[in-house]
Amino acid sequence: MLLNLISDAWLEVRRASGRRAVIAPPAITDGFDDDPIVALDFPRADWNAALTEWLIGLTWLAMAPRDEFEWADHFRAPPSPGNLSAAFAPFVPAFDLDGDGPRAFQDFDPLEAAEMKPLSGLLIDAPGENTLKNNADLFVKRGGASGLSLPYAAAALITVQTYAPSGGAGHRTSLRGGGPLTTLLAPVRKAVNIATLWDRVWANVPDADPDAGAADPVRIFPWLSPTLTSAKGEKGETLAPEGQHPALAFFACPRRIRLDFAGDVACAFDGKTGRGAVGYRTLNYGANYVAWEHPLSPYRNDKKAGKLPLHPHAGPSDYGDWIAWWGLKGEEDQPAEPLRLWRDRRLEVDDLLAAGGEGIEAFGFDMDNMKARQWLEARFPWVKVHDEAHGDLRQALSETIAGADAAARTLRYAIKIALFGQARDGSYRLPETLPLDALPEPAERFWRETEADFRDLLGRLTLHFEHGAAPTIDLKQNWRGTLRHRALSIFDDTVDLDGMTDANPRRLLSARQLLAFAFSDHAKAEVRRALNLSPAPKAAKAKEPA
Repeated sequence: MLLNLISDAWLEVRRASGRRAVIAPPAITDGFDDDPIVALDFPRADWNAALTEWLIGLTWLAMAPRDEFEWADHFRAPPSPGNLSAAFAPFVPAFDLDGDGPRAFQDFDPLEAAEMKPLSGLLIDAPGENTLKNNADLFVKRGGASGLSLPYAAAALITVQTYAPSGGAGHRTSLRGGGPLTTLLAPVRKAVNIATLWDRVWANVPDADPDAGAADPVRIFPWLSPTLTSAKGEKGETLAPEGQHPALAFFACPRRIRLDFAGDVACAFDGKTGRGAVGYRTLNYGANYVAWEHPLSPYRNDKKAGKLPLHPHAGPSDYGDWIAWWGLKGEEDQPAEPLRLWRDRRLEVDDLLAAGGEGIEAFGFDMDNMKARQWLEARFPWVKVHDEAHGDLRQALSETIAGADAAARTLRYAIKIALFGQARDGSYRLPETLPLDALPEPAERFWRETEADFRDLLGRLTLHFEHGAAPTIDLKQNWRGTLRHRALSIFDDTVDLDGMTDANPRRLLSARQLLAFAFSDHAKAEVRRALNLSPAPKAAKAKEPA
């Protein structure tokens, strides 16, 4: 039995009641008023993420709204599965996963001469060839997918094309580079008090592009025409967005892959037996996508390279990351497109939204070249900052987060001085042999323990600017006091001044004084400067008697 990714039921989903089901893509609005579908429910988080992006791209292609008013119509009254089926119908022939014709998300050529590889190579966090050769697969073990059912093979394939990391010479990364960061709006309706799958898909569909032209499948789905390759010296070495349909961003195929199928396959994930994939063939030098801007990723402006998509970093995420995800870190940085559109869209459907229910979901792989170090999933608030009228709020947010960053860095440095400092020229310095990334835990704890305080401050700042753009001096002063209290508390807990009897007490006190100074009114105090607070005025000198 062959699988068509639009007309057949293959998406594993979860409903609001907790009941699981398997549906075809047009059925994402099934039971919307009684027991709505709230999320995809595949066994891997990266599959759920990539397939949600695929649904957004397919829906945008099929029914892109012209403006916020047309968008609001389908938010207020979600289209029925029948209406979605009709909208998706023109693209059904392009989405066969198997068969003699073009295969979705696979190479136009059969790649019969290429060696068949194990399916674990499609799992981004699976150990690579060098890791296996060196027997270094300590955390993610080899042999993770000897066979995959058709739905799971499709999920793995779409995921690797969407997030493709570096894969060796000529094995191209995704359109956004390896392991890009995605940010999605997840609006919560009053009626169900949860973000449904339809709302998550529809809230993140970009507006129609008037210059896109007709939705010709051959222009949008790379597998319908001879593969564009990028070996050196070949024509078409790079594929830029000029002259291309913008929806191609959701269906790009940087990797040359063909799945091999068999009729009696035991799936490595659910153990069920049936038609499935047993391996894949691949060649390097597939399409090399350059200078594209994906609608679902935030971008930063690099002076030399231009706009670059953001990627998750190593270690835990914290609210210090939000400023970049909001697109507020640099003057020309930008958030994902749906975040910019939401300001006008939400005004049309505000009566349907739960109070405070405008969360944003951020996710993606933190990659170290070809190695996946972790999968990020985070949730942060939407803020009304994406227009010129809210420049003061943007500045206030930048300053308050900058203050927290200065506090976290100073806290970490002060604790390192307390624990490892060496006396030199009347003060204490860190030993040159101490790694720069040593002792990250105090700063990570600081960010965690101040997040609730920051969320409260964020609400206060938002209300503050909704009632006029008065100075924020009092809010920032209070925030400095909160940061000081948390930082000194973590320092005392970590260093334990009373318990470290064999330590140098002068060094410990010097480190604590260094930390306290950062929050002072002195002109050189790090936190004060980051918060853009004026230093305390100098005391007037007493006049000498005549």
